[in-house]
Amino acid sequence: MEIRIDLEVQGALLVVTATGTADAHSSSRLLRQMVDTAADKGVTKILANCLAVTGELAAFERYRLGVETAAYLTEQRMNVRLAFVGRPPTTDGFGVRVARNRGIVTNLFSTEQEARRWLDEFPDVPAEDPIPED
Repeated sequence: MEIRIDLEVQGALLVVTATGTADAHSSSRLLRQMVDTAADKGVTKILANCLAVTGELAAFERYRLGVETAAYLTEQRMNVRLAFVGRPPTTDGFGVRVARNRGIVTNLFSTEQEARRWLDEFPDVPAEDPIPED
């Protein structure tokens, strides 16, 4: 069974709840869907709860997801804060570090409460504020 997500907008926050078994293809597709939904709804913070996801991706798949997510956010000119909630072995933070190294404001947490506190530290800014050009 591949990953499925439920999406709910809560003010300036998009809450994504993922369930199923991790695989690189559905993970990539769903990360794009999260970004597209955030852009469509005008939100600048995304909380992706992956606690109900099982399975494990290879390191090269995690790397590719981090690179793809960062590239897609940059391509869409989105300045979002992205918090993931999960636990090993399904989530280990490697993809998050890859995206962070490419300029994305993102982090991994073990609880949704920790993720919400981190996201609350950032002001709610309009989604149309583009990422500055280099």
